[in-house]
Amino acid sequence: MKPGVRDNDVSVRRAAALMQRSPHPLRLDCRVQHYSWGDSTYIPTLIGQANDARRPFAELWIGAHPDLPAVAWIEGEAISLDRLIEAAPEALLGDDAAARFDGKLPFLLKVLAAGQPLSIQVHPNLEQARAGFDREDRDGVPIDHAKRNYRDRNHKPELLVALTDFYTLRGFRPLSEVAALLASIPELHSLTEALDDSPRGLADLYRHLMRVPQQAVNALLDPLLQRLRDEHRETAFPRDDPRFWLLHADRLFSVPGRRDRGLFSTLLLNLIHLQPGQGLFLPAGELHSYLQGAGLELMANSNNVLRGGLTPKHVDVNELLRLVRFDIAPAAVIEPQSLEPARLRYCVPATEFQLEALSLQASEQRHLTQAGIRLALILDGNLDLVSNTGATQRLGRGQSFLVPAGCATTLRAIRETTLYVASVPNDRHVGAIAPSSD
Repeated sequence: MKPGVRDNDVSVRRAAALMQRSPHPLRLDCRVQHYSWGDSTYIPTLIGQANDARRPFAELWIGAHPDLPAVAWIEGEAISLDRLIEAAPEALLGDDAAARFDGKLPFLLKVLAAGQPLSIQVHPNLEQARAGFDREDRDGVPIDHAKRNYRDRNHKPELLVALTDFYTLRGFRPLSEVAALLASIPELHSLTEALDDSPRGLADLYRHLMRVPQQAVNALLDPLLQRLRDEHRETAFPRDDPRFWLLHADRLFSVPGRRDRGLFSTLLLNLIHLQPGQGLFLPAGELHSYLQGAGLELMANSNNVLRGGLTPKHVDVNELLRLVRFDIAPAAVIEPQSLEPARLRYCVPATEFQLEALSLQASEQRHLTQAGIRLALILDGNLDLVSNTGATQRLGRGQSFLVPAGCATTLRAIRETTLYVASVPNDRHVGAIAPSSD
């Protein structure tokens, strides 16, 4: 528990009663996951925290997931957000969302900063997550065990919006590209025999590569990597070339006598370079890996990840192969939709979340009218958060806040400010952010 957090029942009940009686915006303190792949500068700079030791700051979690809940400040007391919502779900979420999502915040907002590639991974759908969680419970796998695949019973569709140049692998390349690639690589030419012109052929090829003995993995990759290293020394591959990431991942994750089989995915998946402001949506079963860059993630409130390589964490190839989808679809980049001047929305097929970006000029005001719960991150600038009672909180870059359901609030920019607002989709609340003429 974070020092100073009051999670005893009396403090939680008192805070819940206050929010039921007089709902108002809450400043949030959010915490960081220090995974080994994290970048050491982006998140510390965003939140104004020194990092002289260059510790990896991988993810800033803004939400109520029990693994790392935010802390809400209520009349000088710090209360874990998951406990607060549990005690007053209707006051925080609204009656509709509380009923639809069993009294829990249905989404999790993160800032992700990748200094190294993340694992090759997929997320389960809702049915798979519930079955997997229950199965591991029956098998007696502790919820915090390193080999636990399913840490909750929820699915994890997610939206990624780039905050810097962002490189990612996402979804299998078209069959024609895969066939042409294999035919062009002498060391892998033999694999074309296993690839027919159908998703079944791609599935058979990928399953074969993920299950062959380690000796066969080495025999395929050793000569290819040696040749590419020689070519890279002559003329360096750019980051928009899959060969750059193949060599980079090999340096990070292979060990003598064991090439990481996740390297095959760097050749078979679409390599996408997102510009700041562009996004990607990842449904269940979509094989992917974030390679480098900072972005904003918004997802269903889950921490379920099935890994297939490029990581020191638990890898479960068989479970990954059971979930991965081979129905090839274009890896479409999402451009935000302009709802009105300086207000953008990322439209994705998710029932749990939606994301909007707001830009305010110095001294500009915007009203957040009564709607469902909203969580917001100030990416740049600072503003006054003014409740309907006139109470004011000044927040700045890297800080987050929560606006409860049914609470009208005004944002008053002190200087030019950009913020992202996550909420539960609801057609009744379209247009619930309005410019003020005051």
